[in-house]
Amino acid sequence: MIRDLPRNSNTAVRSLRCSRQRIGEVLATVGLAVALLLGPAAATVQADELDDQYAQVQNQIDASQTDIGGGQSQLDAANAVLQQSQTELANAQAALAAAQSAEAAAQQQATDASIALQTAVDNLTQAQADVDTAQTAVDEQHKRVGLAAQQEAQQGRSLQGIGLFFTNMGTGDINNRLQWTNNTVNTVQHELNALNAALEELQKRRDAMAAAETAAKAARDAAVAQFEQTQQLSLAALNAANEVAAKVSANQSALDAAQQVLNAALTTNEELRSRASGLAAQIQARNDAAAAAAASAAQAAAASWVTAQTSWVTANIASGQIPPFSVDQAIAQARSMIGNMNYGNMCLALVAAFYGYSSSGVNSAAAAAGMIEAAGQMRYDMSNIPVGALVFYDGTPAGNPYGHVAMYAGDGMIYSNGAANGGVGMISLYTPSSSWGEPIIGWSSVWLPYATA
Repeated sequence: MIRDLPRNSNTAVRSLRCSRQRIGEVLATVGLAVALLLGPAAATVQADELDDQYAQVQNQIDASQTDIGGGQSQLDAANAVLQQSQTELANAQAALAAAQSAEAAAQQQATDASIALQTAVDNLTQAQADVDTAQTAVDEQHKRVGLAAQQEAQQGRSLQGIGLFFTNMGTGDINNRLQWTNNTVNTVQHELNALNAALEELQKRRDAMAAAETAAKAARDAAVAQFEQTQQLSLAALNAANEVAAKVSANQSALDAAQQVLNAALTTNEELRSRASGLAAQIQARNDAAAAAAASAAQAAAASWVTAQTSWVTANIASGQIPPFSVDQAIAQARSMIGNMNYGNMCLALVAAFYGYSSSGVNSAAAAAGMIEAAGQMRYDMSNIPVGALVFYDGTPAGNPYGHVAMYAGDGMIYSNGAANGGVGMISLYTPSSSWGEPIIGWSSVWLPYATA
């Protein structure tokens, strides 16, 4: 625990340092200064023609986006219709191919049937010719049989008459002559019978050929009818395919038109975006220039505020108090004392030494904090502590009735005794509260009414 005990110091070093402005007060002051300095200019910027042009282009871009959405929807719809018609065309072409295949098969069947019919006709013609030839042979043989029979009869009568006159021709001779004649007739008759049998077979064959010719003609007629039917179906399929092809062509044209509309919308949108980008660059350049002017004005205002605020930590002191060193000098003094081991339990004496006092004139940091609170000089907003301010801690929770005080160094750090080096050094603003158990009370200017030089 770092306790503050009374100590009289002969330290004669004094320093002066301008305090850093509190962040919130700086921002408020700077904001007010910027508003005062740039108010008319800001109004002019808001009313700048570039903003109006940019807003107009943005509206046009929004409308263009709507056109793109509509064009895309139309393109999608046209594409769906085209795909459907292409599917229909594929089906129609498949049906046409099937119909043409069936037509070709039927045509081949009709051709084969015609060839078969011609063959049957030729066979029938040949069979009829064979029958006619056989019939002629039979007729000729009939004549021979008749002639032979006539000759046989005549010869029989002649031989019998001759035998009456010529006694030298015996009966045997006459019989032999008759037998020869009879044999001749029998031979001719046998040949006739053979010819009749052949004629009968040829007639049967001719009749079979006639039946085959009739069947072939019927088959040919059926094949031709089938071919004509498939021709009609193929023609119908061709017409259907042509109609669907025309539909596909029309749908493709519609798709191309929709694509052109969408492309035009995209081109317009791209041109608008390019224009908007150019306007945005001009606006950004204008705003950057305005921001630079505002920053310059703010810096000037802040510098003015800092000049006014710098001395607050050391100027806001009790009536009759010996003026302390400046914040700059106090910080310089603190830096020069880093590592000093002579202020182990004398935190109030240490901060008094930072500001050039030999003694704080108060017994403890707790007593000083009570005196400052009584005077209404304690600040409690820990977010805007100025550099050089005195930061007070309550030691009671840690059993330290003397409390603790340190000087704010900025960036959340304080100059204090009890640092990691064992003496004076820089520690976190919150180390006393988090590590020592001594919560922060608040902070103040160098309000030490009883300090001595």
